[in-house]
Amino acid sequence: MNRDELAANLTAYIDGELPELEAKRLEEALKVDSELAALERTMRATLKAVEALPSPEPSQALRRAVLSRVAEKSAFQKLAAYFTLPRLVPAVGLAAAAAVAVVVWQPWAEGRPGLDPETLFVAQNIEVLEDLDVIGLEGSDDLDIVTSLHELEGTP
Repeated sequence: MNRDELAANLTAYIDGELPELEAKRLEEALKVDSELAALERTMRATLKAVEALPSPEPSQALRRAVLSRVAEKSAFQKLAAYFTLPRLVPAVGLAAAAAVAVVVWQPWAEGRPGLDPETLFVAQNIEVLEDLDVIGLEGSDDLDIVTSLHELEGTP
């Protein structure tokens, strides 16, 4: 590790979060490098000074404001109050009507004119048909070879 990497790991070392192997390397570097050792001492002294500072006490006005906000209804409670029975009945009715419309329309949609077997074949194989230009097929003989490739795969 170079000096910059060691200096970057000092905080983790001081907090005891550095892996054991890296901590050992850093300890060895601290014994040799006086500037790095001075930086470590400064960081430890700063940490002690920050820990010695008194913790801030919130004012009574701030406490009252926070407690009044806590006493208010949460967003979930407001949302739950919005979905009452008088509001849910129309929504459920519309959902039921939509479900019935889909069920009734489905058999009719299956019998629609214009869905001949050739169109369905093209729709099912659109990726293959789009790739035919890419592989450079020139005639129906080439197409026969491509369609029978699965048979040729088993042969050596």
